[in-house]
Amino acid sequence: FTFVTLAIGMVAWGACGKKELPPLSAIVDAPYFRTGSSWTYKVEDSTWNAPAMVTLTFMKDDEYKNAGVLAFATGSETLLYDRDLNFVAVASNGRILREASPSLRSFDFPFYVGKEWRSVFTFQDNQKGLSWTPGEVFWRVKEYDEVSVPAGKFRAFLIESEPSTNWGIKKEQVWYAPQAKQLVKRFRGRTAAHYEGKGKDTWELVQYTLK
Repeated sequence: FTFVTLAIGMVAWGACGKKELPPLSAIVDAPYFRTGSSWTYKVEDSTWNAPAMVTLTFMKDDEYKNAGVLAFATGSETLLYDRDLNFVAVASNGRILREASPSLRSFDFPFYVGKEWRSVFTFQDNQKGLSWTPGEVFWRVKEYDEVSVPAGKFRAFLIESEPSTNWGIKKEQVWYAPQAKQLVKRFRGRTAAHYEGKGKDTWELVQYTLK
């Protein structure tokens, strides 16, 4: 789930009536979080009967397997991310349900338009007793533009992946907004090989609170 330094850009219209695209952004670094900051998302999945609301609340800086992580609470689960907001593990009742080694690196700060990177990882689903070794995903920061979600309009980086190897994702798009310090929108197209099964899911930010 995978789970504020720039102002919201206003859309301007020129004399000829065409939308003026916002300028390319400067480099943006990984965010700093304060305990109690929270983000609520509307999550829709093609395999569900109805949308769900998911809230992530930042708990603390923690440590997992001798590495620094960010701990977020969501329902009865604890999500662990690395310092670049990439998924490391999810735990519940003292048990690790799923984990990636190293993290699922869909983010690679600092961001700037045109940046590319490769994520290679092992993923373990302990609930299902399944693993994927190795998974590989290529990412690219495509653009920095305005995106609208229920929480409002944000200037955001659009980060896209190519079809993955041994991971079951045929397309993924993530919009990260520096103002919200989190992704504000995400779309994934999953194949039957993905641990969540074939389908499509979309996350959109509904509201957030920064401490």
